[in-house]
Amino acid sequence: MLKLLLGYGFGLFFSMAALAADVGIVTALTGSVQLQEGIEPARDIKAFVKLRENDKLTLKANTRLQIVFFEKGAQETWQGAGVLRLGSAFSQLIQGNPQVERKNLPLILVNQLTKTPSLDRGRAGMVRVRAMHAPDELVTLEKNYTDLRKNVPASERSPELFLLAGYFDLKEFEKLKFHLDQLVQNSPEDIEIKALQAHYAKAMDLAKVK
Repeated sequence: MLKLLLGYGFGLFFSMAALAADVGIVTALTGSVQLQEGIEPARDIKAFVKLRENDKLTLKANTRLQIVFFEKGAQETWQGAGVLRLGSAFSQLIQGNPQVERKNLPLILVNQLTKTPSLDRGRAGMVRVRAMHAPDELVTLEKNYTDLRKNVPASERSPELFLLAGYFDLKEFEKLKFHLDQLVQNSPEDIEIKALQAHYAKAMDLAKVK
């Protein structure tokens, strides 16, 4: 019995360690980016994949990549061809000469982005949502979204990512779908909005079958 408990404890520890290894998330991507983890073959990635320390990202020409790091809330927007190495709180350029813009996001927003469902890196079966939530959590979420939205330009998508991750975490799927439909209606040709809609459609399907 002791051996079984120890085995379970170590398994839980390593499972939690793997989850804690996420250092950031791709919040926008147009163009082509390949991810290489360790000695694994490089592969194409999509927006909203979560990233780990020492990941290598290869950006092709005419690519725009936006990453948010969880530790300190840094947001990086890269444009052009190059190769990046992910650190715990920022990325390092190791090849090429892409342009980059950096800024810090509010921690309340960054903390919410950690709840964005993971559908990549073998984690599709690990989508999690809470069964119940207190009514005031929804009120607080929407109030915080309103505050974030009025303090940034209309073109800034981070408040939407904040709200959608919150709706998903609270299992408010109808509100999530309505807000996504509004985004698509307002920007029907926007590739990033379409990617966001596809990501959450799959995440909701996975969550509903659990």
